[in-house]
Amino acid sequence: MIFLFILIAVVFDISEKIDDFEKFTMDEIIYDYYFSFIPWLFNLLAPILAFLTVVYFTGRMAAKTEIIPILASGISFKRFLRPYIFGGIILFILSLVLSHILIPITNKKRIAIEARIYTNARRINNTKLHREIAKDHFIYVQNYSIKSDNAYKFRLEKIIDGELLYRFSANNMKWDHKKQKWIARSWAERVIKNDHETLLQGSVKDTTFKFGEYVFDNTEFKRSPFEVETMDVFDIFDFIEKEKMRGSSHLGMYEQELVKRTSNPFSIIILVFIAACISSRKVKGGVGMHVAVGIGIALVFTFFQVIAEKIAVNTPIPAKIALWVPNGFFGLVAFYIYIKAPK
Repeated sequence: MIFLFILIAVVFDISEKIDDFEKFTMDEIIYDYYFSFIPWLFNLLAPILAFLTVVYFTGRMAAKTEIIPILASGISFKRFLRPYIFGGIILFILSLVLSHILIPITNKKRIAIEARIYTNARRINNTKLHREIAKDHFIYVQNYSIKSDNAYKFRLEKIIDGELLYRFSANNMKWDHKKQKWIARSWAERVIKNDHETLLQGSVKDTTFKFGEYVFDNTEFKRSPFEVETMDVFDIFDFIEKEKMRGSSHLGMYEQELVKRTSNPFSIIILVFIAACISSRKVKGGVGMHVAVGIGIALVFTFFQVIAEKIAVNTPIPAKIALWVPNGFFGLVAFYIYIKAPK
């Protein structure tokens, strides 16, 4: 069943990207992309795959009246569920290691290829960039050339409570790799303090922009929104701390990625427990009915997860709370099903 799910997903992925793959060699497609894509997809779907697998084979045992003799022999339902719980814990640990350490390593090649497909990372220009690079500090760039590391119509502003306190602008800013500095041309610097304004102007200036420990350099324009998926648990902790110092507005997305790497594997234990409870009863319709109910529960769980991820990114609710809500809710469902299950 697991192999079938993965195979179907790979076929759909190939059909979707068939035109884009023309620009890649066969080695890049197979070894760089799909050798990374399959482990990532397997780990992502591990809770649902484990759930449906347990529903299927336990449902078959129930349909063949194999569970009733087990319980009639004096083995309690709690003892019957013990192997499922142990199996769920083992899968949880494996998925946890994959999520935090191994998958980020394999993700690097996959995401590099996806970046070339979806965001055309090798294009010459990024246009109309506007972002917060540090707390209360914002940049605007009309056009940035990735190839030459040139920023056109550059502006850096410090704004506190809607009041402009500082502005540095330049018609052109080029990153000097040797000096590790920006070379600003046709620049102007405006400082406002206590209703007094100071204006400096010039033709060429070597400059750096440092905010605490964060140094603004050309890597700011080359960041991929998926970069965080290539970081292991240690790197992502360091990265989030740096983003906090910068006052990044994307902290919710980064924290979501970190929390999801634990909450998603943990759901395996809950879903395996639910699967064992609901499929241990012999019902009219046999295995087909169990699988149908299982697919319904899996869809509801996936829906809850998607909603939780949106809440974690778009609301003030911390990711560590929002992403654990589906597990908490289905944990209560698991307890209720266990109480009602045949003993």
